[in-house]
Amino acid sequence: MERPTSLAPHTLSNRSQKWLRWFRLLAGFASAQVVIQVLGFLSGILVVRYLSKPEYAWFTITNTFVAAMAMLADVGVSGALSAVGGEVWQDNARFGSLIRTGLTLRRKLAVASVAVVTPVFIWMLVKNHAPAATTAVLVPVALTAFLMQLTAGVLGTVISLRQELRRMQLVGLAAALVRLGVIAPACLIFIDSRIAIIAGAVAVTLQVWILRKWVKSSVEWDAPESAEYRSRILSIVKKQAPNTIFYCVQGQIVVLLISIFGSAERVAEIGALGRFAVLFTLISSVVNGVIVPRFARCQDRSHLRRRYWQVAAGFAFLAGALVVLSSLFPRPLLWVIGAQYANLESEVWLMMLNAALGALFVCLVSLTYFKGWVTPAAITIPMEIGTQLLLILTLDMSTVRGVLLLGCIGNLPPILLNIIVAHLKTRPLPAT
Repeated sequence: MERPTSLAPHTLSNRSQKWLRWFRLLAGFASAQVVIQVLGFLSGILVVRYLSKPEYAWFTITNTFVAAMAMLADVGVSGALSAVGGEVWQDNARFGSLIRTGLTLRRKLAVASVAVVTPVFIWMLVKNHAPAATTAVLVPVALTAFLMQLTAGVLGTVISLRQELRRMQLVGLAAALVRLGVIAPACLIFIDSRIAIIAGAVAVTLQVWILRKWVKSSVEWDAPESAEYRSRILSIVKKQAPNTIFYCVQGQIVVLLISIFGSAERVAEIGALGRFAVLFTLISSVVNGVIVPRFARCQDRSHLRRRYWQVAAGFAFLAGALVVLSSLFPRPLLWVIGAQYANLESEVWLMMLNAALGALFVCLVSLTYFKGWVTPAAITIPMEIGTQLLLILTLDMSTVRGVLLLGCIGNLPPILLNIIVAHLKTRPLPAT
């Protein structure tokens, strides 16, 4: 009877040490992310305050379509790289072969993405009265930023799975400093949507340059592409492609609807309120930087299930607290983005709720996506289309409040489906 008693302090000590290690790891990474997000937030606020509403509308549309093109060019490649990379990340030759294979596939998918999205992008700019000279600059700069993002996403898999946290932080810090370094002086001299987009393109180009230099020195960069890896990546892409194509539209639905049914002024208001999403980006960056790579490498089902629910509950609690605070104190937030948006007091908490649910969904999808677990498109797409059609027919899509309500309610079905997929994939295997 004495033996269990003597082991209890030792067990408690091991558990305490484990939680202490996690706390130090997350706190250390989060502290650097706070600096990066603050720099990014300052850049965003300067752009909001110094651009007119029409200019900010064009800036918002451009960023929206860069994100859409990036999603279409991915269609599951990132998740496949992490799923396969979680098995070979310690082998420089095999990891190098995987990265080279991923880069080639991404480039081919990028061509199709540009061909599909660019005409719609140009039409949206023209519809919102962007001058030809502005459009002529925004389109090629946006395409450059998009191509750089694709390369950065593949190269970033290496430092992510190997948990080179300091390098991850340095890449983010360098990009944030460069963007702010371009935007801040421009605000004192002259700034418009073109300069704001150029600043972002320069920042992501720097990221690619740094990542390429590091990755070349840490894996066998000249390793040949692998037919096996290509086949495994494409098998995941085929499952994920319908969902990705759908979420390419779904993820930008708020901006798209307000652009079609509303006006450039409403687009600017949505974009300005969207700046508050940086509060959730900080939480997401910690999860994606520290927890998701470890989740991708783990092969223990019981551990995966426990970690999934810990992340989901923790994220929901923190995000919910931010939404409550925004509903209690909306005026300080509106003061930050400027007097021209002071009329949006009743919409602040809705934008925060929309951003919170969207961030929670992305967080949960990251956990399942980077394990190669795919929600069946035959269930996901009809359910979400039906929900959104009902909401579009019910709500006023020409108002900020209407599209935000659609975004909030529309996020609930995919969150539920993701939870079901995670539950099924982490069930204990039957005893043999």
